[in-house]
Amino acid sequence: MSSTDSSADDHAYFQAIESSFIRWRGAPLLLSPSDWQLARQWHRQGIPLDLVLETLEEVFVTRQARGAKGKVQGLRYCAPAVEKAWSARQELTATGERLAPPKLDLTERLHGLAKTLVETTSVSKDLTDRLAALEGAPEDVEAALADLDREMIDQATADLSDASLKTIGEAIEESLAKLDSRLDNEEAARMRERLLREAIRRRLNLPVLSLFANHPG
Repeated sequence: MSSTDSSADDHAYFQAIESSFIRWRGAPLLLSPSDWQLARQWHRQGIPLDLVLETLEEVFVTRQARGAKGKVQGLRYCAPAVEKAWSARQELTATGERLAPPKLDLTERLHGLAKTLVETTSVSKDLTDRLAALEGAPEDVEAALADLDREMIDQATADLSDASLKTIGEAIEESLAKLDSRLDNEEAARMRERLLREAIRRRLNLPVLSLFANHPG
């Protein structure tokens, strides 16, 4: 690829990131030259655009859910989350072209997650037992954990009172109202669901079911 083609690719990559950043930020902000250099660095490292965009969404949804004040002033605010997500994906997709990451002790990590569930939540014993019994390649286990995480949140949602759900829903709609003019119906629905799940997770102190989440061992 020529330097001209490479520069054009860098620019397209950056534009997609800038567009997403501005939309989730909720107010216009031209990213700085240092932000451009950061995005260029991500591109040259091979960090996929889809991973960056997904992580930006996660950062802003989580920030919105916890009621953070003020506006994010630059892309570097999201850099730690992007780099953590990239590191996690590399661990799952490592090839012989790079040093293999330290081998995951799946049994130890799964038992640690199961212990956390038993000690800190009222999640059903069936779900906890299924989590502890998972086995296979790390990427398969991680996919199964994502399914169990959704099931855990669904169980917790079903157990909440109507009054609690109404309170959570009103807070979410208030947050969304600030962004409705910038989100289409599909984006608003997706953000509403993510805000609900994050609110319930925080309210009930539910862990993130992932091999890469920090949890008591």
